[in-house]
Amino acid sequence: MPGHARAVEDGRGSAKVERSAISLGEENMVFEETQKGNPHKLTINQHVFPKKSIDRFSDEKGFVQLFRKESSKVIGATSSNSLFCAKRVWDQSTEAGIGKNIEDRFQGLAESILAGSSNVIGHFEKVVVEDFFSLWRTRQKFRAEGLDDFVLEGIEGDSLTKDEQEILERMHVIFCRAGVMPGRFAAGIHVFGYMNTFRQDNQHMQWGIVRAGEGEFIVPDCFQDMMIVPISPKLMIVADQPNSTLTRSEVAVINQTAIDRSTDYYFARNLSQCPVYRDSPPRLHRIFAN
Repeated sequence: MPGHARAVEDGRGSAKVERSAISLGEENMVFEETQKGNPHKLTINQHVFPKKSIDRFSDEKGFVQLFRKESSKVIGATSSNSLFCAKRVWDQSTEAGIGKNIEDRFQGLAESILAGSSNVIGHFEKVVVEDFFSLWRTRQKFRAEGLDDFVLEGIEGDSLTKDEQEILERMHVIFCRAGVMPGRFAAGIHVFGYMNTFRQDNQHMQWGIVRAGEGEFIVPDCFQDMMIVPISPKLMIVADQPNSTLTRSEVAVINQTAIDRSTDYYFARNLSQCPVYRDSPPRLHRIFAN
């Protein structure tokens, strides 16, 4: 088994998984720090893939096995680890307003699927899944690229103290300083823009609930252009696929896709239970072949 497949097998077969509740490494991107003690409870560590979703892949002790590409090491990480987060890249309105609304609708659907109450991705479920996938991918883009500040010509802005700025942001109010609006306040506009474009481009796309008959699924930091939404080690929602139960080889193809599309890391409940395979079986070759 070539490439990353071998790295995964080596990592899970011979290397001891290091359990760590601390950060796996801080991002190089500079973020605007809050006042000491963060008195207005602004979200600093913003999850790209939701904490609740990561927790569904955790073992009985609350850890996932995470393979970080930079160090080629498997590490045990909790969903609170800052590697799963951007640092105050988008504003509080996008985090606690738009983002939470999309997340909450998706988590409700995910729980319904896990409970066996929802068995089909129909018209209403399709919107929930696509909005969530678009949000996940957009957050990953924000995390990787950041958001540039805006110079507002002819607008000076009010003279605000740090405390007043944080109060306004907590209330989901945009402000500018000396004619410059912090880039994070544009995040909500981008989220809606990307989401509407994604809906428009995929009006006729159908999604299926896919189950792993054997083995378990790997989750990347983002699937990028592949429309796959993880739910649990045994369940995913996949575009252009009917409801189906996958063979071990087919699970391996999706896992290889997760590895190939990941940027910095990928994780699973137990990597030793996750087959990987580069050559696509015919049934999945059309949508997963590079």
